[in-house]
Amino acid sequence: MAVNALDQLRDLHAHFSLLRGADSALLKANNFDTKLNHLGHLLDELEQLRETYFHLTSIDGALEMLLQLLRAAHAERLYGDHLHCLMEPLRGKLYRALNEMEGII
Repeated sequence: MAVNALDQLRDLHAHFSLLRGADSALLKANNFDTKLNHLGHLLDELEQLRETYFHLTSIDGALEMLLQLLRAAHAERLYGDHLHCLMEPLRGKLYRALNEMEGII
């Protein structure tokens, strides 16, 4: 049983695929096979969102750890360049993930 919307959409595509090439005037007149192919390509693009989601969860975990470090070091002097070294890779990963999502949605 499909749990999320993407899996449900993939299941619907699989069920509709059973009608591919059917000898039906209605399906042929509406270019069913072409539209089914297009739906398959869209699903493949949406699948990329899973990978983007995992990138974002790793960034979230890294930011949470950074906040814990900052809380633990509240009495310590912080140097901007050190904080920059921690934040810049996270910003880069976040930027790439957002660009991936923008390309899909």
